[in-house]
Amino acid sequence: MAKPEELPVDPRVTDIDDACECGGTRWDPENDVLDTWFDSSLTCAIHAGWPERGDWRNLFPASIHPSGQDIIRTWAYYLMVRHLALFGETAYDSVLINGMVLGSDGRAMSKSKGNFVATPEVFEKYGADASRMWAATGGSTGTDIPFRWADVEYGWRFMRKLWNACRFTSIQLEDFTASDAEPKLLDRWILSKLERVVGLATEELEKCSFMNAVDSVRNFVWHVFCDHYLEAVKHRLYGGGGERLAAQWTLRHAARRMLQLLAPVMPHLTEEIYSFMYAEGETDSIHLSRWPEADEALIDEEDERRGDLVTAVIRDIRREKNRLGIPLNSELEGISVYASDPWQAESLVQGIEDISATVKADGVEIHEGEGGDNPVDGYHGVCFSIVS
Repeated sequence: MAKPEELPVDPRVTDIDDACECGGTRWDPENDVLDTWFDSSLTCAIHAGWPERGDWRNLFPASIHPSGQDIIRTWAYYLMVRHLALFGETAYDSVLINGMVLGSDGRAMSKSKGNFVATPEVFEKYGADASRMWAATGGSTGTDIPFRWADVEYGWRFMRKLWNACRFTSIQLEDFTASDAEPKLLDRWILSKLERVVGLATEELEKCSFMNAVDSVRNFVWHVFCDHYLEAVKHRLYGGGGERLAAQWTLRHAARRMLQLLAPVMPHLTEEIYSFMYAEGETDSIHLSRWPEADEALIDEEDERRGDLVTAVIRDIRREKNRLGIPLNSELEGISVYASDPWQAESLVQGIEDISATVKADGVEIHEGEGGDNPVDGYHGVCFSIVS
């Protein structure tokens, strides 16, 4: 018999290190065949509760059966054959075919090939949630997914970004009570974009397009909510009155929905944050909450266009400060923004307080017409000048 450290053994090529007690000097393969799919071919019924539960048919047949490219003929086929034979029903409504995980050599990971990375090693370094995010976003459903440590690390860095954003949000909500304060432009902007993401992520998940669903949420959280909205509303959160209340309500609503959208891929971190920020009692869980449905009443294309312009101006002014070697927290004497289009000028006027506070300018002037030294990327006819 092979020793544990000698496994796996290929009797055609594996040498025997020590003499066998029987005196043998070669490996003799087992000739008997065991059908290892004997119980696996009944998993749809077993998962539903058969044969112990009398109500097992409430969960049968399975709505979806996950399978791999290499076991379609065995598992997917055997499930169908045995369930039809024993119960007269198909085992599942649909099959989700997953690809293989590829090693650094471009071949499917295999212990026998020596090109594998042990799961405990990945979990120990980055945790289960970061690994799940890599698996969900590594490639289109059904395609082979290359394993890269950098991709898992990216998921881990996103988790830190989410944690810090929610920690900041929870601190700002410590004194929050129900509010009917009128939302400002950037509040309406972020809420409208969020509801679009809810709709898109839901649609993609229904099609099992996990990569598209998770990427849409992750990009929104990191590059819209964190990079733009949080920075632009800090001055209101540090202030008071109705503007602070409107920002607080928006933060609370947005953070909860973002956690729900990420819960299927990051179940542990989202549960931890949800239990601290939103749970009502010990039995409450994000995984028992309803999946969010897109609120069409919050979607406003014009608010999105106005908000996109305001945040683009803020972004480019901050970039110019950095290029000039001016610390982002240093005060500017003033900013002059020029817009050749009247609608753009009106939009900038609506966001003038957010622009002024976020770029740290003592004064911001909006001019309808041409002018300015620095064009705003993506907006023809919109330019700005820094007064120092």
